[in-house]
Amino acid sequence: MSSQNSLQSVTTKTVPGPAPNGMGNGLFATEDIKVGGDVVHAQTPFVAVLDSSRLDDTCSGCFGKRQMQEGNADLKACTGCRVVRYCDRACQSKDWKFAHSMECKIFQKLQPQILPNNARALLRMVLRTGKGKYSPQELGVFSNLETHIADIQKNQTQMERVSLTTKAVKNYSETDMTEEAISAYAARLDLNSFNLTTALYDRIGLYLHPYAALINHSCDYNATVGFDGEELYVKALKPIKKGEQVFISYIDTTTPCHVRRGELSERYFFTCECTKCVNAPESETLSTAGKDDPTALVDVAEREALQLLQSASNETPQEAIKSLTSALNRLASHPNWPLTRQPYPQLRDQLILSYLATNNFSAAFIHAAIRYLRVDPVLYSPAHPIRHLHAWILAKLAIYLSQSFETSPLDPVRLEDYGINFHFVLWYVLADLASRQMESCTVPGFKRLVGANFGQVNQQFQAQGIDLSKNPQAKGMLAEAWKKLEKVVEAALERE
Repeated sequence: MSSQNSLQSVTTKTVPGPAPNGMGNGLFATEDIKVGGDVVHAQTPFVAVLDSSRLDDTCSGCFGKRQMQEGNADLKACTGCRVVRYCDRACQSKDWKFAHSMECKIFQKLQPQILPNNARALLRMVLRTGKGKYSPQELGVFSNLETHIADIQKNQTQMERVSLTTKAVKNYSETDMTEEAISAYAARLDLNSFNLTTALYDRIGLYLHPYAALINHSCDYNATVGFDGEELYVKALKPIKKGEQVFISYIDTTTPCHVRRGELSERYFFTCECTKCVNAPESETLSTAGKDDPTALVDVAEREALQLLQSASNETPQEAIKSLTSALNRLASHPNWPLTRQPYPQLRDQLILSYLATNNFSAAFIHAAIRYLRVDPVLYSPAHPIRHLHAWILAKLAIYLSQSFETSPLDPVRLEDYGINFHFVLWYVLADLASRQMESCTVPGFKRLVGANFGQVNQQFQAQGIDLSKNPQAKGMLAEAWKKLEKVVEAALERE
């Protein structure tokens, strides 16, 4: 079977088939796929909607793709409902034809209420089905997706949400579909949707494509999912042999086994039996069922750090910095807690965001450098998009600091004491990123962004008669700047 023939919007090097170990259906490679190669490319979603918080700042036609390419932030609201916004008439016309023509009047009637993202997605699917907008092949693949409706019914909160959304959509759409059929749509959406992200992996909404939804989970996954506007890309993170099953990760797999299994069981109704979980150390497989029991086998340092991480999400950036720094210090004082063991990386990620929110770019740069040099090489393979994104953030911070910066008493170390040439750091990080884009699992929009920025920075050096890739003296200066960065990282870690 060739999915390219049955689903016109999809090109792929896979074929569906029954998966072993009770995993239902899965996708299997029809040829050898190299690292960074496209496994699945879906040009058009089955459904995609923005999160409510992103309706004002993201185009509902291109999902931010043109905004990133053209730097256009001046969006125009739909003159009918005023709920969705677009770059221009081209984006508006595209979305109007896809689904908005059917939902616009419904949105108008609901003003000032705006439906949540899952309800808007479900409404679109029901309306498009009623108008015959889906091909029989698309509906066939979608209808064969798991619903786990029996499991959902056991969860009162989840079942109430599905039931309320179903009734609302039934009422608003005035469809002939039964509530049972709409409820099955809602269950499939809940179970099989992806987090829609920008090319810079910033979450903006929900996305569903039934073919991509056939890919099973493994904590030891061999492919990743990314989005470039409305286009979905599944790329090979490892070499995938012909006949091998393709796996992606549904969750953050850097967490301990008991956390991963708990999240997968609660959200997707299965216990993961992948090689990473089966072979996990005993300390990672401890049940969290007794986590509220003071005698439970849960590390005190981890529990305290997680509590501080959770509290930081409800604090101001300044307050969060204090909480997160305290949590980092507690883990650093633990005798057997490496930088790469969670929740250490999660705390640092959130701390970087908190420093950015306060415009403390020097402190954010220091922690981003720690992440780039000490954490990501252990947690992620060279092709992993998260590793590339973190490198991009470090490069952007180097741009700010190459222009000017002020230190703060909250900074782990004083950058001016080390005399780092941020122009050289910027060139190195971008050059390394650019050299790895052919085999990276990033999407085309990210690759274009890296290539354009590296070309600009490299051109600026060459305009000054400096060729960092060839001139021995320039290479020496570059190496010296990198040594200083390493010293900054070491000094910062000593202070945690």
